[in-house]
Amino acid sequence: MILTRRLNRCSQNSPWTMPRHASVPFRMLSAWLSGEPSPKKSARHLASGTHLSRLGVLAAGLIVCLACRASAEQGPRALRDNDEADKQEQITRGNGWLLISKCPISLIDSVTLAADRAGVIAFVKPEEGDSVEELSSLVGLRDEAATALLKIATQKAENDIQIHLGRAASQVTKFEWEKHLELNRRVKNAISVIDVEHSRFNHEKAVLQTKQAEHEQLIAKLEVKKAEEELNQYRIAAPFNGKVRRILKRKGEAVRQGDPILELVSVCRVKVQGYLPIEDRWTVKPGDTVQVQIDIPGSDLAIEKEIFEGKVIFVDPTVSLVNQSCRVWAEVKNPDERLIEGLYAKMKILHSKQSDVTVNPTVARANIQQKIDVE
Repeated sequence: MILTRRLNRCSQNSPWTMPRHASVPFRMLSAWLSGEPSPKKSARHLASGTHLSRLGVLAAGLIVCLACRASAEQGPRALRDNDEADKQEQITRGNGWLLISKCPISLIDSVTLAADRAGVIAFVKPEEGDSVEELSSLVGLRDEAATALLKIATQKAENDIQIHLGRAASQVTKFEWEKHLELNRRVKNAISVIDVEHSRFNHEKAVLQTKQAEHEQLIAKLEVKKAEEELNQYRIAAPFNGKVRRILKRKGEAVRQGDPILELVSVCRVKVQGYLPIEDRWTVKPGDTVQVQIDIPGSDLAIEKEIFEGKVIFVDPTVSLVNQSCRVWAEVKNPDERLIEGLYAKMKILHSKQSDVTVNPTVARANIQQKIDVE
């Protein structure tokens, strides 16, 4: 029974698909060990004892288990060999250049604009396909309450009556204090000390009240800026020049904070991304010139012969242990909108200098493969 369970578990967990001609004896072996009669055997054959001995069955079961394990080990190796062959087909090298095939094209400037607060949409100006300018207002929420709060804050900030009142009171109290001091100089003790100190206090109080009024006006001006920023949250502006690709919400619909409303894209520049083998990691640098050509399998279009120039922007500082390569992408100008997101391209990298590091591809790949096997 233990061998039966191991045989069944081996057949279920192994990624190897058992050949059809081998599956029948395997099922017969499992059924025999579990005590079930085989459909291929009649009662006469079972009674006659012509079936295999238990020792032979155990040996056959051991052979099947070993075959399953060997197939499971061969499967990943075969997949890695296929990946390696595909990767070699995508890389072409020359003197001072490197060609990477099957590089996907994607847009750099592609955003989904969302509501910054909850509310009801008051307007959506553009339609799908419309061109918009940077900082232009695209979507607005109902903002009557926010507009009223801004007007109130503006009126408070413009009110400077308290400042003028404080300054006038300061002048009067100062004049009174100085007169008291002058009388005491002419006639000793003409004004009592208490009255002199009281006039001095009134003057300092008026000065402080003026400063308090100026401070409150400054706070009121900051409240205006706060109200303006809150009002701006009811508007969605274009972050760059582009085109509206999709509108997700319309006028009158309620939105929550973070709900997407429209998608905006710019096709003026695109990103072409590929993967560098480990032996080319030290050759390609950011800033290297690239030449990109659209690659459409199974077709021969005139646009595939056009060359678009750009430069390498990013080279991944890490190497993947899975595919033994690192990511690299270039920015390519697309003024005529010829490069379309979703297509594949061939990217030719013109590196300025040879690699300063000598890499043996066989040794490098063997070291990385050893790390993968250990993990």
